Amino acid sequence: MKNEQSQIQQASRPFEMKILRLATLLSEGDEGLDRDGLRLALDSAGIDSPALTARFHAAALRLVEDLRSQGETVPMSLEQAIARTSPKDEG
Repeated sequence: MKNEQSQIQQASRPFEMKILRLATLLSEGDEGLDRDGLRLALDSAGIDSPALTARFHAAALRLVEDLRSQGETVPMSLEQAIARTSPKDEG
């Protein structure tokens, strides 16, 4: 079981790194975009923003779980991102 969990964690790392890179790229010059503006920009680029949001939320939850299991502090910005991308917060 532990080996299987380790394999799952390792497999999720590349996606988490993609999230960090995407967040960096999206923030360059887009600081003035509100949530709707960012959604529109993603949609116009052909990116399925609801699916991306759901994947981000799931990966962020896994990252928090990993951090807590290692006894590390979870950054407030990550907690806020999870709260803002929660499926119940749509709309």
